[in-house]
Amino acid sequence: MVVDGDLTTQFLYEALSRGKREWELTFDAVPDLIFITDTEHTITRANRAMADRLGLRPSEIPGRKCYELFHEIGTVPGSCPFLKLLQDGEAPHVEMEEKHLGGFFEISVSPLYNELGAITACVHVARDVTERKKAEEYRLALEQQLQQTQRLESLGVLSGGIAHDFNNILTIILGHCAMARMARPDEVQRHLEQIELAGNRAADLCRQMLNYAGKSPLVQTEIDLGAQVRDVVGMLQPAFKKKVSFDYRMEPGVPLIKGDQGQVQQIIMNLVVNAVEAIGDRKGTVGICLARHTILPEEGSHDVFGNAIAPGSYVCLEVSDDGCGMSDETRQRIFEPFFSTKFTGRGLGMSATMGIIRSHNGALQLSSTLGEGSRFRVFFPTSAASLLVRDAEPVPEPQPQSRELLSGTVLLVDDEPELRQVGTVLLAGLGLRVITACNGREALEIYRERGKEIDLVLMDLTMPEMDGVEAYQELRRETSTLPILFCSGYGKKEVSPFIDSDPLAAFLAKPYNREQMRHMLRKLRDMPGNPV
Repeated sequence: MVVDGDLTTQFLYEALSRGKREWELTFDAVPDLIFITDTEHTITRANRAMADRLGLRPSEIPGRKCYELFHEIGTVPGSCPFLKLLQDGEAPHVEMEEKHLGGFFEISVSPLYNELGAITACVHVARDVTERKKAEEYRLALEQQLQQTQRLESLGVLSGGIAHDFNNILTIILGHCAMARMARPDEVQRHLEQIELAGNRAADLCRQMLNYAGKSPLVQTEIDLGAQVRDVVGMLQPAFKKKVSFDYRMEPGVPLIKGDQGQVQQIIMNLVVNAVEAIGDRKGTVGICLARHTILPEEGSHDVFGNAIAPGSYVCLEVSDDGCGMSDETRQRIFEPFFSTKFTGRGLGMSATMGIIRSHNGALQLSSTLGEGSRFRVFFPTSAASLLVRDAEPVPEPQPQSRELLSGTVLLVDDEPELRQVGTVLLAGLGLRVITACNGREALEIYRERGKEIDLVLMDLTMPEMDGVEAYQELRRETSTLPILFCSGYGKKEVSPFIDSDPLAAFLAKPYNREQMRHMLRKLRDMPGNPV
C-alpha cells in the first residue's frame, strides 16, 4: 500500500528526473559551442556541439583547461572574456579567430554565483560566425570593386573634357613656339613664359587624373571645397552639351574641410554628372551652392536614410537640377549597389558616393519630384582647426628665384634621353656635376665603380631592365648614407612604403621646375645624417 507521502516523493523525483533529462537534451541540442568552467579555467561540462567540434567525446572534455582545448595554447589569453569578467566584473562579448577550429567565433560569458554572491563558475557560449564574416568580407570587396568601377566610369565621362583641355594647351604651346621662332630676341621671353604657364596647366590636369585613377595615396588634408568645385566642374564642362548652364552660388569665406582630396573630387564629379544627365537633351540648369550650415540640437535634422545628423558646424554642398526627377521607387533604390536608371554598363552609382560621404563623417539629404528635378545636399563637418579660410589667406608675394649654386656630383638615372639631356642642363645650371645612366642596372654599375665621386642619386621610377624601386633597394644594400631623390610622372604611392621611413630619400613629381629641384636637393643635403 502506497501512502500520499510516498506518491508525492515519487512525483517530485520523476519531475526532477524529467527536468534534468530535458535540460541535458536542450544543452546538447544547441548548435552553439557551450562549456562551463570553474574559476581556474577548468572545464566541468561541455555540450555535444563542443565535443564534435573538438573531435572528442563529451566525457573526455571535463577536467581539461579551456584555453588548451578552445584556444590550443598553454596559458590564459589576455583576450579571455572570463578573465575580464573576474578582473572587471563585466561580462564582455568578444570575437576571435580560432584557426584550429576552422573559423571565427563570437564568445559570450555568463557568471554562476553561490549563495554568498561569489562567482564560482562561468558558462561560455561560442557562436560560429564564420559565414557572417565571409559575407562581410565579400560585401567590403564588392564595395571596393564598385568604387574602382565608379572611378573608371567617371574617367570615361571625363575623357572628352580632358582631350579638349589638352588640345587647347598643346595649341597654346605650339603656337607660342612658332611665334618665338619669328619674334625679335627681346620678345622671346614673353613666349617662353606663356609656354611655361600652359605646361603648368597640363601638369595640374595630370595630377587630377592621378587622383581619379587611385594612383595618389589616400591622405587626409585641409581642403578648400570651393576651389575643388571650380576645378572639377571646369574640367567636366567641355564634355557637357552646350544647352546645360550652371548657376553658381558660392558663399565666400567658407571654412576648409578635412578629407581626402581625390575622394571629395569624386563626390563632386558624380553629383554634377548625374545632374547633367538628368536634364538630358533639353535646355536646363544645374545649380551649385556652397555655404556654411549649422545644425542645432533642437532641429532634429535627418539624412536620406532617416538617420539623425549630429548637431554642429558643416560646409554644405548642394547640387540641384531641373531635369527629369525621380520616382518614389528610384529614390528608394538609388543607393543600392549596381542600381542604375541608365542602360546596361553605365551608371555613376550613388552607392560609392554614399560610402565616401560616410567615410568623411558627412551626411546626405535628397529631395526629388518626378518631372521637376532633384536636389542633393552633402554636409561635410568642420572643426576648430579648419576655421582658417583659404579664400581669406593673404596671397604670398612672388619670391625671386634663388641664385644659390650647389656643389657635388649627381647620378641622374632616366630611360628617356631627352629627359636626361634636360636634367643635365638644369642640374649643371645649379652648379652640380652630372653623371647619367639609362636604367637602374647601369646606375648600380656606375655607383660600384665611381661611388666615391657621387654625392646624390636622382632617379626615375619606371625604367626597363631594373626600375627605380629595385635600384633603390640594391643601393641601400651598398650604402645607407647616399641621398636618393625619386622623380616620376606617377604619384608617390609606389615609393611611400620605402622612403617614408628613410630620411635620406625623397620624392619630386614630374614635371618640376628649377626652383623645385633646388629646394629638394638642398633639403636632402641638409638632412641630419647626410655626410655630404
